[in-house]
Amino acid sequence: MVEMLKYGSTVLLLFIICTSTFGTDISTSNPCDILFEIMENKPSIKSETPVTEVADQLKVYESFGNQEEFWTANLNTNEWFTVRATLLSVGDNCYIYMDNRTISSMGQSQAIDRCEILSSEFDHTVYPKNLELMGHPNGTLGDIDGDMHITVFLVEGVGSYYLQRNELVGYSYSNQREMVFVSSEMSLINTIGVMCHEINHLFLFNNDLDEAVFFIEGLAEFSMYYAGYMSNYSFMQGGMTINTTYSAYYFSQNPSVSLFYFDANYYSYASYGYGYMFLFYIAEKYGIDIIKDLVLIDVLDGPEAYESVLSNHGFEISFNSLFLDFITACTIDELEICDDLFGFVNADFHITNTRLISSLPSTKADIEHRYYGVEIEKITSAPDKFTLEIETPVYPRSLGIVIIIEDDNGWNVTQSLVTGNGSTILIHCNGDNIQTAYLVTSLMKEDTPNAVRTWSSSPVNELTIVIKEGFHYSLTEANWSFLVSFVSIFVIFTVDVKGRRAKKQKKERKRILQEL
Repeated sequence: MVEMLKYGSTVLLLFIICTSTFGTDISTSNPCDILFEIMENKPSIKSETPVTEVADQLKVYESFGNQEEFWTANLNTNEWFTVRATLLSVGDNCYIYMDNRTISSMGQSQAIDRCEILSSEFDHTVYPKNLELMGHPNGTLGDIDGDMHITVFLVEGVGSYYLQRNELVGYSYSNQREMVFVSSEMSLINTIGVMCHEINHLFLFNNDLDEAVFFIEGLAEFSMYYAGYMSNYSFMQGGMTINTTYSAYYFSQNPSVSLFYFDANYYSYASYGYGYMFLFYIAEKYGIDIIKDLVLIDVLDGPEAYESVLSNHGFEISFNSLFLDFITACTIDELEICDDLFGFVNADFHITNTRLISSLPSTKADIEHRYYGVEIEKITSAPDKFTLEIETPVYPRSLGIVIIIEDDNGWNVTQSLVTGNGSTILIHCNGDNIQTAYLVTSLMKEDTPNAVRTWSSSPVNELTIVIKEGFHYSLTEANWSFLVSFVSIFVIFTVDVKGRRAKKQKKERKRILQEL
């Protein structure tokens, strides 16, 4: 017997055609170095001196003109060396040191002016907003040097990063102070944003020593929004819009990246924006307290923590359901559908890199699907009846499928999670005078997924998608009952909205956001 799922103007008939695909199981990768921020949680050198004793040896607060030699790392080559720096500004909560080489090239007067601006920005915005979002920076590690000031080291040639080893006793190449490294070779605006990002890492790793990388980097980007920088047009660049980071813009152009796996060889910067927009979506739909509690929860990490925190706030939703809602919003960004679930109220954001299909039949062979990445087919001239033939991955991976149809009846959204078995499913879709249709697919896990804690390459499956006009049946009815038993379909959410949302409301929202 064929299972028929009928909602609104879309009818789904699902069968399978036996094929064969092979792939590796999804599992947590072995630890590896992070290229932009190194987060080390397990000391290789044991401390013989309790942290409390080190903190008791209070140093004299540092003053303008103080000279220090800081252990510095080139994370691309794993080389360590010392760089001499001068303290050019002392704030209430920070020391701003600058690489002496930068001072020489920039000029002393200009270097001092820049450090004074950064010091003021740190005290008035970066520190208090991160404190409000994250909790106190002393956290579980305490204050390694007994000095309340956090060091911001503006340094040449090594990029920007946070190294936890500087706050741990017994580590080689440790500066024994709370500090972050920020490139001295950026514009002032970029320097402020990156300083906020790196300071967020320091706050997080003083409260949670073991987190998934997508939360670590997404939260650091989110801190720039929370500090108000993403609503300040001085910080807008490239394709950025209000309340979106540049990394979010990069994600909109490169949605195939994995949410969980930060792959240094595959558009890793887009994953920063992916993680940011995911947190932005959660904060907007479920409240900022969800983000704050995610920081403080110390038993669970990654997707399990998301489910637990949401449940504690009265939202019984699986991570996979949340994810499918999010990628639907990233595809169409339409408000007034199911309480604004599929759009962003405070940002004008949608994925711009889609595969446009203007005529049928269409075959997209061997599309690379990364784990919790986003693949979008947009049918611009869809017929009122068409068939999707979608190849599925091999168990234990599953395939998330979102079908979005805009027709005379409004918007129709169907979300499914199909257990992979290397087969091909057929989906029949229809509507009344369809204007646009989207097929959104993602390589997922049927149960709550795991998220890696280090940078590594994402698992990939190459899947083929065929779209044909009309309804097509590749199997005889006699075979349906036997074959359907091998595929498990879970319909997570379906909505049919009668009456199309006025287009001018969307334009009005964009106008208001642009004027903020």
